[in-house]
Amino acid sequence: MNNWVLRDNNGHTFNFGTYTIAGNHYVTVHTGKGTNTAANRYWGLSWYVWNNDKDTAYLRNGPLGTLIDICSYNNPNVSSILC
Repeated sequence: MNNWVLRDNNGHTFNFGTYTIAGNHYVTVHTGKGTNTAANRYWGLSWYVWNNDKDTAYLRNGPLGTLIDICSYNNPNVSSILC
């Protein structure tokens, strides 16, 4: 996932940098501050990125910007969602 990016509808962008994820594993991207691990990556922001009522996450590969995945939600009653 070298230089892949995660972006929301407002253009907030997280760059994975140099990062490898093992097969059949997942990574959680936190918008706050913390120490990166294999399973947790931190955006390092002091504000919220994802809207409470609706938003879309776009995952693109870095070199070509090819869309890899999209996750959207549109429900103000949902407190969290896994994509």
